[in-house]
Amino acid sequence: MRSVDWDTRAVRRLALAFLTAGLGAVAPAQAAPNSKPSIVPTIAGWKGGKGTFRLGVGGRVLTADASLRAEAKTLARDLGLRTATGSSRPGDVVLRRSNALSLGAEGYRMVIGDTVRIGARGAAGAFYGGRTLIALLGKETTVPRGVARDVPRYRERGLMVDVGRKYFTPAWLQARVRELAGLRMNVLHLHLSDNEGFRIESDRHPEIVTRPALTKGDVRALVALATRYHVAVIGEIDMPGHLRAALARHPELQLRNASGGREADKLDVTSPAARAFAREIVEEYLPLFPGSFWHGGADEYLGAFATPATYAAYPQLQAFARAKYGPSAMGKDAALDFTNFIAGVVRGAGRTLRVWSDGAGGGSAVELDRSAVVEWWEETHSQSPQALADAGHDVLNAGWWPTYYVNGPLSTLRADLRQAFDGWEPFRFDGPYSSRWTGSDATTQELAPSDPRLAGAALNVWNDDPAAATEHEIATGIAPRLRLIAQKTWGAPPLADTFARIRDGG
Repeated sequence: MRSVDWDTRAVRRLALAFLTAGLGAVAPAQAAPNSKPSIVPTIAGWKGGKGTFRLGVGGRVLTADASLRAEAKTLARDLGLRTATGSSRPGDVVLRRSNALSLGAEGYRMVIGDTVRIGARGAAGAFYGGRTLIALLGKETTVPRGVARDVPRYRERGLMVDVGRKYFTPAWLQARVRELAGLRMNVLHLHLSDNEGFRIESDRHPEIVTRPALTKGDVRALVALATRYHVAVIGEIDMPGHLRAALARHPELQLRNASGGREADKLDVTSPAARAFAREIVEEYLPLFPGSFWHGGADEYLGAFATPATYAAYPQLQAFARAKYGPSAMGKDAALDFTNFIAGVVRGAGRTLRVWSDGAGGGSAVELDRSAVVEWWEETHSQSPQALADAGHDVLNAGWWPTYYVNGPLSTLRADLRQAFDGWEPFRFDGPYSSRWTGSDATTQELAPSDPRLAGAALNVWNDDPAAATEHEIATGIAPRLRLIAQKTWGAPPLADTFARIRDGG
């Protein structure tokens, strides 16, 4: 037995000699730094650490900054944790203020070690850091250690829902707010009225409401939720066209053609009574939407393909414009004058008007209020994005390809997801006739990627046939496209599996 012990010690000494001399010894493998985690949208900057952070049992969300307590409370609730004060311990999440100017209003820096520390200049950045943590966790309790630094490229990352043609329940809209927030998107635009319906309660004009409709209480609850989740809710009453539902009980306000026939969907912009009606509607709803913007629509007043000859069928429009602006004015100037009238109403409430691009120009004597934001969607009657930016307008990319998701006869005209992922960016504007998508002679229009007038982009859900899809079908259908818009507008370079995550989720 003693000889066996001696032989074992001898072997150990021999092995030690080999190690000391470096003869054939293999050093223990060192763990590689964690690679950038794969989520949508992709994190902009990442420096991998080693190992994982584990969300502690009984973990907490802490902040010493009173201005971040609401964010701590929201994050704790969504993680199933509690808020606390005092010193942190392993497994905790800490929110704090950062002085780094480069983070801007929505950026954050997240250090993942024994704790998770999220630093941001403001509440929005702290919130988005928390959303990233939730995405990293998924259904797990661990995340890779490292340092994330994340700043969005574009300030608007949104979704427009046509609730005028098709009623959506408050629960469905609230679910979209949470979905947007999880993708670090920040705008929900509600197209509340159209020819098929006026879908919001009115105290001043209850006769124009189409049932079912959102109540003001529904909207207040939605806006309150959206505010907590850093999503701006923008209301839209489309006018002076697309008003058949609202004008059904007010034929006296409808535009008449040269033969005296009434146009059921068009407001007579030359009528003082019609303008008073429009003002009453807008002023009633502005308090419900406390953000920076109100959307006035302004599109397709005399149809999608109106020309000067189209306007000639309504001589009162040209007469109104020439009486106000001189002999060079034309019928379209009357429509632009009305849109500027609404811009003044909106400005009086401290808001900025937004319009669709085909309603932003085309006159000879009147220019659209330069403060208005223009949502560019088509190329036949709209000024180019560059011309709009040069005129002083902020421009949102709502180009048909690939941001339109139409339910109804045009549902086949949806961009291929792979093609959009490979070839589209928010600074590339493609209308319905773009050659990249249809083979026509039209061309893609662009703004410089860093143009300060380029606001961002939004997915646009139109319900041309309200019965074509259910709420559930629409939510399922738009989910990958929302992920695409989120990825492109946040702007970080994709990873190898980013498209698969956009397509399939997870």
